[in-house]
Amino acid sequence: MTILSTLGPLLAALLVGYWVPVKTLTPERVARGLSQLTYVILGLIGYSIGALDNLASKIVIAGYQAVVLFIAITIIPLCALWISGKVFHAGASKVQHVDNQQSTRHALIDAAKTLGGVLAGVALGWLLKSWIPSVDELVTWLLYLLLFLVGCQLRQGNFRLRKLFLNTQGMAIAITTVLATLLAGLIAGAFLGLEWNKSLAVVSGFGWYSLSGILITGLGDPVLGTTAFLLDLGREIIALMLIPAFARINSHLSVGYSGATAMDFTLPLLGKVHGAEIVPVCIASGFIMSFLVPVLIPLFMGM
Repeated sequence: MTILSTLGPLLAALLVGYWVPVKTLTPERVARGLSQLTYVILGLIGYSIGALDNLASKIVIAGYQAVVLFIAITIIPLCALWISGKVFHAGASKVQHVDNQQSTRHALIDAAKTLGGVLAGVALGWLLKSWIPSVDELVTWLLYLLLFLVGCQLRQGNFRLRKLFLNTQGMAIAITTVLATLLAGLIAGAFLGLEWNKSLAVVSGFGWYSLSGILITGLGDPVLGTTAFLLDLGREIIALMLIPAFARINSHLSVGYSGATAMDFTLPLLGKVHGAEIVPVCIASGFIMSFLVPVLIPLFMGM
């Protein structure tokens, strides 16, 4: 599969959603559509995984890969973000006490619901095998629709690209996180024996677990897609647990490790520990990484 044929249609769907306003697609409908479509696609991906031969061994492989990659994308980016925080004079926050149990509980509930959808699909795939015809083609078309809705959601957030890309702290955090994560992916991938392009693709979710696993599986590698899903799911949960601790060191650590979720899911907690002044930085950093996920994953998978 060439880079153009892989990246072109997916990027086009994203950009059409971002540039072309559709009056009937209100923010509420887009959010609801994204949620429902994500569960449908994850269920179908679970089905395709369940229909694989030697299922148990492949799930073990995906889990082992996720653990090794998780260690790498935690240690290396955190070191890089600590340095960038020093360079850009990102101060620590005096966090007295932050109760993030509710945020973590919500993350665990969402994770359980998502895993439940995937596991239900796996069970059906294992029981029925190839009963659903052309499931991969169906997932591909649903991917286009998903990215169209993602583009709509990014546009509806009223994010002005020029303003976001001129936010020095946000740009520095995003660039540092992306480059350090890709480096970590290459190192861990070499240890695991993964091809370099797949090593880069699997770490390019930056915490957006509901998209990274879908994209990689839809592009023909369900085992690697499972690895990406587990990797980014773990990153989001750990980020919620460690944000208050990272905030005591510098904001680059807490915002950068939150990855793409800094603009939405982890934003309330980041605002609570750092104060309102961190919000533009979080939105800029999170938006840049969110925009890169559907670009980098198909790009690397197509190489």
